[in-house]
Amino acid sequence: MLVSETARKLLEKEKKLTKTTDDNGWSPLHYAAFYFWWSSRIVRVLLEYDASAAYIAETEKKRTALHIAAIRGRVDVMKEIVSRCPACCELVDNRGWNALHYAVASKDIEAFEECLKIPEIARLGTKKDDKGNTPFHLIAALAREQKQWRRVFYKYIYNACEIYGLNKRKLSVDDIYFGKFGEIQVINPL
Repeated sequence: MLVSETARKLLEKEKKLTKTTDDNGWSPLHYAAFYFWWSSRIVRVLLEYDASAAYIAETEKKRTALHIAAIRGRVDVMKEIVSRCPACCELVDNRGWNALHYAVASKDIEAFEECLKIPEIARLGTKKDDKGNTPFHLIAALAREQKQWRRVFYKYIYNACEIYGLNKRKLSVDDIYFGKFGEIQVINPL
């Protein structure tokens, strides 16, 4: 029996499982976004039964399943979540990070570029976190440290850097890329 069929049978008997969380506030949707190569099928089943599960944020860091899928580079899962719950893209964690911030933090260039093909996710590029940094401020910091991100910096940012504005320290993406960035760092938030 397929895993998605097993999940379907469980949910038929106990529909509230989609809203059940563990001590950390992780729902089955969080776990499906985190684990398994076949998780997009499980995500589809969970959201068919209860699309509101996409809005469940974990207890401490306030990350949703979309954030978890983004940091794991699971673009297939992100597409599934966004297709059923496009408004969940607007949710941010306790630092103000959205799903595109997390896609950058995954340090997976291919996954990041695939995220930009999802219109609801691509629109998050100018959204600022609590420190005023857009996802592209994070890319500028990464590009300073990792050569492979320089191509991304020049492809997506360099000619349009003014649209990303200044962060709360009055730094632009150029300032960050050219070394005047002080506190900005990209860390793995998991």
